[in-house]
Amino acid sequence: MKQPLWLALWIIAVEAIIVTVLIPGDWTQRVIEQESELLEIRLGPEEHRWVHDKARGWFNSTLIDSGYYQIALNHIVPTEEQKSRSTGMEELGSIWFKWAEGRLQAIANAYYHILARFALLLTWAPYFLILLVPAVYDGITTWKIKRTNFAYSSPLLHQYSTMGILYVFIGLVALFLAPIVLDPTLIPAAIMVICVMAGLMIGNLQKRV
Repeated sequence: MKQPLWLALWIIAVEAIIVTVLIPGDWTQRVIEQESELLEIRLGPEEHRWVHDKARGWFNSTLIDSGYYQIALNHIVPTEEQKSRSTGMEELGSIWFKWAEGRLQAIANAYYHILARFALLLTWAPYFLILLVPAVYDGITTWKIKRTNFAYSSPLLHQYSTMGILYVFIGLVALFLAPIVLDPTLIPAAIMVICVMAGLMIGNLQKRV
């Protein structure tokens, strides 16, 4: 269990560094626009509008209306009034301030992108429950049957299913944070894999007398 956790933390740290330092300021914005077009094609205009309205509401309430973005901007970039008071040093650090402002905007865009993907995930939540409940029920039924006969519960299959769920989850987290265009149908595909593996994991629990 420790290895997947460290893997997830390592992936998140690397992606945070990439977004904060390396990705151009307008890169994430272009990715958002391209992914938005793909979302409308795949799921239709109503789902597209719901996802972005929800993401925009979260973004504004947590970052803009709260004042956190402006506080961060004022902390790293001086205002024109502050620059004018620094006689003879108005242009000092102008390159750095421009770069820092671009980094802050890139982080804000990445944050919006993550919120939009989380909103998209919520649209698939009912579908996830529809698949998960039968998979869990089937797994429990299979496990109970194996307790009453000589059917073999595979510890290897149980372990692989458990690890498979963890790695799919880690992969989803990594993709949610990645500044690349994702096909929205990737989420239901991952959900199907998780549900199948959940059924196998439960069905192959070690029998207890």
